[in-house]
Amino acid sequence: DEDFISIATGARQPIARAPAVASVVTAEDIKRMGATTLDEVLETVAGLHVSLSSLRFSPIYSIRGIYTDTNPHVLVLVNGSPMTQLFAGDRGIRSTLPVNNISRIEIIRGPGSAVYGADAFAGVINVITKTAQDINGLDLGLRAGSFDTREAWLQLGDSWKKVDVAFSLQWSDTDGDDSRIIEQDAQTGFDQALGTRASLAPGPAATQQERLDLNLDLGYDNWRLQLWKWRQYKVGTGPGVALALDSGGKANADNFKGDLRYRQTLRDSNWDVDARLGYMDIDSRSEQTLFPKNSKLPIGNDGNINPLSSNTVTFTDGVIGNPGVFETHYRADVGAFYTGIDAHRIRLGSGYAYAKLRGTETKNFGPGVIDGTEGTVNGSLTDVTGTDSVFIAPHSRRLRYVFLQDEWSFTTDWDLVWGVRYDHYSDFGETVNPRAALIWQTAFDLTTKLLYGKAFRAPSFAELFSQNNPIREGNKNLLPETVETYELAFDYQPIFDLATRVNLYYYVISDLISPELSGQSFVFQNVGRQSGRGIEWELDWKVTPTLRLSANYAFVDATNERTGSNAGNSPQHQLYGRLNWTFAAGWQLTPELNWVGKRKRVAGDPRPPLDSYLIANAMLRYDSFDQTWQTALGLRNLFDQDAREPSPAQVPGDFPLPERSVYLEFRYHL
Repeated sequence: DEDFISIATGARQPIARAPAVASVVTAEDIKRMGATTLDEVLETVAGLHVSLSSLRFSPIYSIRGIYTDTNPHVLVLVNGSPMTQLFAGDRGIRSTLPVNNISRIEIIRGPGSAVYGADAFAGVINVITKTAQDINGLDLGLRAGSFDTREAWLQLGDSWKKVDVAFSLQWSDTDGDDSRIIEQDAQTGFDQALGTRASLAPGPAATQQERLDLNLDLGYDNWRLQLWKWRQYKVGTGPGVALALDSGGKANADNFKGDLRYRQTLRDSNWDVDARLGYMDIDSRSEQTLFPKNSKLPIGNDGNINPLSSNTVTFTDGVIGNPGVFETHYRADVGAFYTGIDAHRIRLGSGYAYAKLRGTETKNFGPGVIDGTEGTVNGSLTDVTGTDSVFIAPHSRRLRYVFLQDEWSFTTDWDLVWGVRYDHYSDFGETVNPRAALIWQTAFDLTTKLLYGKAFRAPSFAELFSQNNPIREGNKNLLPETVETYELAFDYQPIFDLATRVNLYYYVISDLISPELSGQSFVFQNVGRQSGRGIEWELDWKVTPTLRLSANYAFVDATNERTGSNAGNSPQHQLYGRLNWTFAAGWQLTPELNWVGKRKRVAGDPRPPLDSYLIANAMLRYDSFDQTWQTALGLRNLFDQDAREPSPAQVPGDFPLPERSVYLEFRYHL
C-alpha cells in the first residue's frame, strides 16, 4: 500500500510512475515511528521541515526553503477536501492533527495547482482517515506522558444494514512544557527604550492546549458521508500574540467539516464519475493581553502602537485585544475519468466554492477606543464589532474552476501526463496553471521523470482586507503569488527489499506578498521574488526480515532575489534516519535521528545564523501474540538537546523546542 499514491493525478497508481515527487506514510509507519501528531510524522519526510510560527507556535511546514510565518504555501487536505481558512490562508490555530485515526498520508513536494488549485504551491499533504475496514472492530487507547499530557481515543469500525460505519473519538490535554523559556520579548525592547520593567521575560512560553476530535464516516454503495468536528480549548499564546509573553491568554476554536461524495463507474461506458459537496464552519475566539500590565508604549493618534509617535500611554491592565473570526465555506466539485481513447486516461472537471468571513473585536486600544492623548488606560474594553474600527470587515469570496488532464502512454515504457486548470476568484481575478510530466521506464528497476508545474497562492483576507493595524494593513489590489518548478527525478529499486529515490529541482517565485512601509503604516504589496534549487534523496531498505532502515537527506539553496541573500529561516541541510528492529517475538525497537542544519537569517536581521541541532527519539513497542493489545514506551529528544527554531528579531533568543519527554501508551483491539 505504501508504494501506491492517488494524490498526483486523482487515481491510484505506483509512486514510481506518478507524475510528481511524492511520499506516502501509512498507519503502520506511524505506529513504527511512535509519532503522536501529524507534525512529528511530517518531520520525517525528505525536504519538509516543521518549524514554529510566532502565532501561538502553530506549525510551519517548510518545503524546499519556502518559509513564511503563516505558512499558506502548503495545501493540507483531509480526504481530498481543503482545510484552508480565509483569514490567514493557513489551517487555523495550532492546527496539527492527532494520528490515531489516520489511515495514510500522501505528500507531494512541488506544485499541485493544476490539480488542486490555490495554495498547492510548495506542496500538497492529503490526510486520509480510517474507514470501517481499516478499523475492523473496536480500538481503545490511552497515552500519558511528560508536561501532564493525557490522551484517550475510541474507534469503531463495522457494517450495519449494508452501511459501513467508522466512528472515532480522540481527546488530548497538555499543560505544555514550562522549560521553554523566552529570555527577551517585544516588551523587553520597549522597557529598554522607555525605562520601564513590565516585561514577563524571562518566562515560559504558553503551550497548553486541550483538544477533542470526533469523526464519523458512513459508506453505502457509491455514497460516502464524512463528518468531522474538532474543538480546541485553552490554546496558549506561545511567545505571545504580539511577541510579548502572555501567560493568561487563550484561544478557543470550534470547527466542523462535512463532505458528501458520490462515485460511480457508469455501466457499459468508459466513464468514472466523482462528485462531492463540502461544508466547513469555523468559530475562533481569542482572549489575550498583547502587552503586559503597566506597559508603557508609544501610541499614535489612531490609538495603535506606533514606534514613531512621541505620545506614550501606560496600560495599567495591559494592552488587551479579544478578536473573533467566523467563517463559513461551501463547495461543490465534479470530475470524471474517461478511458475510451486507446492509451489515454483523460480527467476533466469543474467546481464552485463560496466562503464568507466576519470578525468581532473588543479591546482597550486602537481607533474608536483611544487617540493617544490619554496618560493611562485601564482594562475597560470597547466592543468595535460592526463598526469601521474592527480589525476586518465582513467579506466573501467566490471561486469557479475547470480543469483538464491527460495521461498518455504513447509508447512502450513512456508516459506523458499533462494538464491545465483555470480558476476565477471574485476578489482578485483569474489564474491559469499548467503541468507536464514525461515518465520513462528507463530499465526494469529504474524510472526517470522530467516534471514541470506552475502553481499559485491566493492572497488571504488578512492580506487583502486588514484594517486599523499599523503593522500590517490590507491591500485589495494584491495579485496571487506564483511559482514555476522544474524537476528531474529518479526512482531506483535494484532488489525487492531496497528502494531509493533522488530528485533535483529548481523553482522561481514571483509576486511574493510582504508588508512594506507606506507612510506610517506597513501595507501588503507584491514585491518579493525567490528562487531555489536543491536535491532530495530517500532510502528504504529492508536489511533483514527483522531490520528495516529508512533515511533521507535534503539540500536547498533558496535566494531572496530582491537582496541577493539567502531567503532565511529554513535549513539548507537536513538528514533523517530511522531503524525499525523486531528483536524478539512481538517486540520492536525504533530509534531515530533528525539532524537540522544551520539556518541563515532573513535580510536585515543582524543575528548570526541559528545553530544546527540533532534530536534523537526512540520507541519500544510490544504487540501481543493475538494482536489484541499493544503497549509502547516513547522517548523524544532523548539527549535533551537545546534545539531552537527561528524567531522574529523581537525575540532574539529564538523559539525553544520541547525538552526531553516520555510517554507510555496502551492500545486494545476487539
